[in-house]
Amino acid sequence: MTEKQSKSRRRPATRKGRPTLTRELIAERALRLAGVEGFPAVTMRRLAEELGVTVRALYNYVADRQEVVDLAARLLLAQWELPELDADRWEDSVHAYCAQLRAVYRRYPRALLVSLDEQVRSLGIHPNRLANPDAFLGMLRRIGLAPHDAFRVHSELGLKLFSFTLLIDYPADHAPDGPGPLDAAPVPAAWLAAHPELPLPHLAEAVRLTKPTPDELFGYLVDTLILSIREQLPPS
Repeated sequence: MTEKQSKSRRRPATRKGRPTLTRELIAERALRLAGVEGFPAVTMRRLAEELGVTVRALYNYVADRQEVVDLAARLLLAQWELPELDADRWEDSVHAYCAQLRAVYRRYPRALLVSLDEQVRSLGIHPNRLANPDAFLGMLRRIGLAPHDAFRVHSELGLKLFSFTLLIDYPADHAPDGPGPLDAAPVPAAWLAAHPELPLPHLAEAVRLTKPTPDELFGYLVDTLILSIREQLPPS
């Protein structure tokens, strides 16, 4: 068969106005669903409904649900682009690295719980999941951090971004009126009002403060990470 004949026999991009089923489309729809509802919502029946096909049709492209999870996890990591990491401008590089990772997490917040909800096989580990942290650790080593300090910084970064996405970005992005100032007080004002008999001057003061936006909070998070790195650098 010639190349021209092979191309002519490929499936059309759409059928009756709807994209034809592919492994890529299955992975994309599974990731989108997991990002909003979590991976437990990704069942073969639910996925078939989302795609407008039968469950049997899905099995023409994937072996089972586990493969769907692997493909979706791989697609998530495929979107993690590595910014330029320059040891001479390492503070800007830290900001860029964190911003890029936040952007990916923010698209699919509940999919981040995949490590708790699922077992991802090697198929789901995109090379970005290895190459990007290695590059960031390499930059930290080049500016003078010891191996254990570089590892600790990257672990701290991961924990902060993970929790920030789930506790700050997700509620703000899914608020009825969209992103806005965050209610970042230690407790809701209604809790204080429910216990007027308690002397709580410091909590009352915190509740009255102007609330930061998610972006302001994120900038503070990255700035504290940079301060931590500075403190661990050897004397120049």
